[in-house]
Amino acid sequence: MSENEALHIEYADEAELLNEFRSYMSDPDTRDKAANYLLESLIDETVLGLVFEIHHAHKTGSGSALEGQPEDCKPYTIVDLPDVDVFGSSTGKKAIDCNCPNCNRIVAASRFAPHLEKCMGMGRNSSRIASRRIANTRDGGNYFGADEDDEDDADWSGEKRKKKIAPVRTNGSKKNGKTS
Repeated sequence: MSENEALHIEYADEAELLNEFRSYMSDPDTRDKAANYLLESLIDETVLGLVFEIHHAHKTGSGSALEGQPEDCKPYTIVDLPDVDVFGSSTGKKAIDCNCPNCNRIVAASRFAPHLEKCMGMGRNSSRIASRRIANTRDGGNYFGADEDDEDDADWSGEKRKKKIAPVRTNGSKKNGKTS
């Protein structure tokens, strides 16, 4: 009979298990042995788990991330220069520029998406402009057979439409023509 088979005991029911447990716990020597075994098992598991975590952190290099960087031992100095704060960092806002991958122009970050859309010929206005260019290059005529009366359309020219300002009524009448 192996050691595992000797430790594995099956009980007929729960009452039989409880009776055997009570008989072991009534003896002070058995109770002390069980308490010491339980304490030693908990300490062994805790220490072994901690050792494995430290070993894993050391092997993977993540231990330095947990420890962090050592703090500077030098005292803080106050900087008194124009355009910098007391720590020496620049206070002026720096404009972030992006390099267009299509035309290699430097464009402000806030204008990069619209520039890229136009530069690559994508978007609503760009596709219309490209269609018009293709139409004009073929025999000098209109490709779609439509009239060129849309020349002053805001979408074609890329200009924004101006809002119409309602005329100011000076005679005291309302818009619908009734007076109050």
